[in-house]
Amino acid sequence: MKVKSIFMYFLVCVLLIGCSTQNIIVKSGDNFVEDMSIPVGGADNEILERSETISDIVVELYGMDDATTIILNDTAIIGVKISYNQELTNKTTETIEQKVLDYDNQLTRVLVTNEEKNFTEISDVVYELLQGKSYDSQVNEINNIMNKIN
Repeated sequence: MKVKSIFMYFLVCVLLIGCSTQNIIVKSGDNFVEDMSIPVGGADNEILERSETISDIVVELYGMDDATTIILNDTAIIGVKISYNQELTNKTTETIEQKVLDYDNQLTRVLVTNEEKNFTEISDVVYELLQGKSYDSQVNEINNIMNKIN
């Protein structure tokens, strides 16, 4: 009986430790701010899944080596890496736009770029979201990327 009690106590302790959130203190300017991040959930997760599917659709096109996508409202921002000896032509861009719009009827605008810096910035935003950062914390960065592509 005593062994069973000790086992139950140990199990409860493990569960409490494993289910706790991690609060991180971050220095923002001259102030310290508590950063409480939560896992991507609900609508954010759905947007990330749509983004990943769009990237998969784009990569399947001839001449595409890699693609990364982020969605903001009704706009998909797509960074692509073109195969060796290929170019991102207007026709290729139009094909990408059409494929994406055919797939996702919630989108009305598609921005495509093959600039390495933009590709990296889009990938970084997606990575931050996958690491649990909130979509709201990334909106400014996404808008900056959009402005560079326009």
